[in-house]
Amino acid sequence: MRGKSYPERALAAYFRQMARQHHGTIPLHDLPSRACEETLDERDYVMVRHSARTLAVYRITSGGVHRLKRWPTALDQRS
Repeated sequence: MRGKSYPERALAAYFRQMARQHHGTIPLHDLPSRACEETLDERDYVMVRHSARTLAVYRITSGGVHRLKRWPTALDQRS
């Protein structure tokens, strides 16, 4: 975790995955406009968003950030 904040780590992980899926070309609607930290039920998350749409959610753990396949719906309701 040295030197990078959790939102930066989540964005880096998101871009790595998108580059693998799209072979280097990321569609504009999948480009994130922001990443923010949220806390829900004493768990910390980083949300990667494009406008009001949630692109990915990462759980903050002691080992770093881990992408969730499904995330709590309460996170989608936050802006």
